[in-house]
Amino acid sequence: MAIRSGKNYIESLRDGREVWHAGKRIEDVTTHPGFTGSIKTLADLYDRQASAEDGDTMSVARDGGRISYSYLPPVNAAELLAKRGNIELWSRETFGQMGRYPEFCAELVVGLLDIADTLAEHDPRWGENAREYYRHCIAGDLCLTHALQDQFYDHSKRVSEQSDPDLVLHVVRETSEGPVVRGLRNLATLAPLSDEALVYPNRPRDPDEQDYALAFAVPMNAPGLKIICRDLYAEHADPERFPLTARFDEVDATLIFDDVLVPWNRVFAYRKPELVAGFHRSIQTWAAYATLVRLIIKLETFLAVAQLLTEWSGRQKNPNSQLRLAAFVQDLEILRDCVEMGEARAFRTSGGFWAPRLTPAYRVHSIEASDRAEGNMEYLLTSSLVLTGGGSDLASGELGPLVDRYFRGCAPSTREHLRLLAVAADLVMTPFGKRGQLYERLQSGDPDNQRRRAYAQFRERDGADRLLAFINKDW
Repeated sequence: MAIRSGKNYIESLRDGREVWHAGKRIEDVTTHPGFTGSIKTLADLYDRQASAEDGDTMSVARDGGRISYSYLPPVNAAELLAKRGNIELWSRETFGQMGRYPEFCAELVVGLLDIADTLAEHDPRWGENAREYYRHCIAGDLCLTHALQDQFYDHSKRVSEQSDPDLVLHVVRETSEGPVVRGLRNLATLAPLSDEALVYPNRPRDPDEQDYALAFAVPMNAPGLKIICRDLYAEHADPERFPLTARFDEVDATLIFDDVLVPWNRVFAYRKPELVAGFHRSIQTWAAYATLVRLIIKLETFLAVAQLLTEWSGRQKNPNSQLRLAAFVQDLEILRDCVEMGEARAFRTSGGFWAPRLTPAYRVHSIEASDRAEGNMEYLLTSSLVLTGGGSDLASGELGPLVDRYFRGCAPSTREHLRLLAVAADLVMTPFGKRGQLYERLQSGDPDNQRRRAYAQFRERDGADRLLAFINKDW
C-alpha cells in the first residue's frame, strides 16, 4: 500500500478514456485547458500526503505502508478525529469549493467495506467483492466518482415501462466474465478526472425490475463507456477574473454505458431490488460527515470574503452589514456544533467501525445555511459583485494607472481588492458559483425529503407526555 504522488495521478488519466465535450472527443484531459487547473489542484494535494508538513495529517501507517486517512475505516474516536483533520485539510486547500474531490468517494468505499457482511448475507461473493474492492482502492489510492441518477426518461411511468428500455441503466445480457450493461447515469461529478466510478441507483426499484437493480464499479476507460461533459467553465477562465473557476471546477458529466462489461468481481449487488433500494444511504455515513465538514470550510470562505470586503468598503460599522455578517457566524457556530455532537454521539457500526451519528436535521440546516450565505453575500456586496475592472487590467499601460487609482477603495492595494472581488463574484455570480449553489442544495436529493426523514426519525415524546399529564390534571 502506498499513497500516490501527483505525477502518478496525472499519468493515470492518460488511459484512453472516452471523454466528450460539445461534440468533440478530448484525447488527453491532462493537457486540455478545461481540466488542467483542477488536475494541478488535485495533484498538488496528492503530493502533500507524503510531505513532511502534512503527511501525518493526511495519511497513516498501515501494514508496512501508508494509506490516506480518506480510506481509513476508523475504529475509535481518535481515528475519527484524525479523519476529520484530513477532510479539513483537503477542504481548506480548495476553500470548500470541490464537493467531489477524491476524499468524498473514498469515504463511500469505507462505507462499502462496512456493509460487506450485509452484502454477503445476500451472496457471499458480493461481500468478498466489497472487501477486495476496498483493498484495490487503497492499494492505488484511487480517485473515484459515483453515478447514481437516472435522468432523461418518462417519470410518469415506472422504470420498466419506458418505451425505450435503454433510457435507464440496466443489464442487457450475462456472460461468463460478467453482466453487460446499457443506459445512462447522471451526474457523475469529477468523472473525467477520476480513476473509476461507483455505480448504483439512488431510487428504489420495484420487485419486477431486477434488471435495473445492480451496484458495481468500473474504470473510466472501460470499453463502451462514454463520458459527456457539461460546459468546461475553466476552459477560457482568466485566473484574475475567475480565480475559483480556474482552479476548482470539478466538471460534472453524464455517463453513457454502451454495452459495458462489468467483471463479476466488481459487482456488489445484482438483480436485488430490495438491496439496492437502500444502498446509497447504507454506505454514505462517512461521506455525509465529509460533506458537512467541507461545507463548514466553504462557509468560512464566504465569511472571510464578506468581512474583508465590508472592511475595505468602510461599512464594517454599519448595523445592516453587521447583521449580515452575524448571520454567517450564527450558521458557522451551529454547524461546527453539529459536527462535534455527531462525534460525541458516535457509534459502533455493524461492520465494527466508529461512525459519527449525523441526523438529517444537520443536513437540512447545512442546505439552508448555504442558501443564506449566497443571499447575504449579495446583500452585503450588491453591485460590486458585477465586475468591470480586474487584476488583468493593471498590466495595461493606458488603463492600468486609472484602474489602480479608482478601484482600490480602502484595501491595502488595488490588486488585492480586485482579486478578492473576483473571488466574491466567482462564489455567487458565475456559472461555477451558481452550479456550486445548486450542488449544495440538491446533492442529497429534495431538501423536503430530508426534512420529512428528520421528522420520521425524531423519537422524543417527553414534551407531549408532560403536556398530556398537565391537561389531564384536575384544575
